[in-house]
Amino acid sequence: MYTMRTTPNTTTARPQLAYAPNKIRTDVVLGSPSSNCSGVGICRVMAQGELPDMKCPRVAAWVSQTEEGRMRFEFEKSSMEGRYMRRHFRWLLFQVFEPCLVPYSLMRSTTIEQRTIRPGIYQVWEVGDRLIVEF
Repeated sequence: MYTMRTTPNTTTARPQLAYAPNKIRTDVVLGSPSSNCSGVGICRVMAQGELPDMKCPRVAAWVSQTEEGRMRFEFEKSSMEGRYMRRHFRWLLFQVFEPCLVPYSLMRSTTIEQRTIRPGIYQVWEVGDRLIVEF
């Protein structure tokens, strides 16, 4: 059983959408793995187009690593239905109930610790056409 933890808010500054050569285009399945991808959180992260026949709804996101070593997900609002925006990004908070490991193939220069999205409540920044979450 996991206990919910909140991540410390170390900065209130909004992240910038500057070009970063290490951004990776991904498809993200939102939800909890043990709930068959329903609920909230991140169920799975994969390279864009990796599993085109998958039945679970996916949203497009750019994944990168911040200078502080955190994972940054830039979700494209245009790639998700309104119900997913309401369920997962309401109140500009993103909840994760179960850990999710981003595959090594997507973030080779990081450790397992750095590639693991831990349970918690994370701040969401709305910047242009993106919703940004740092884990």
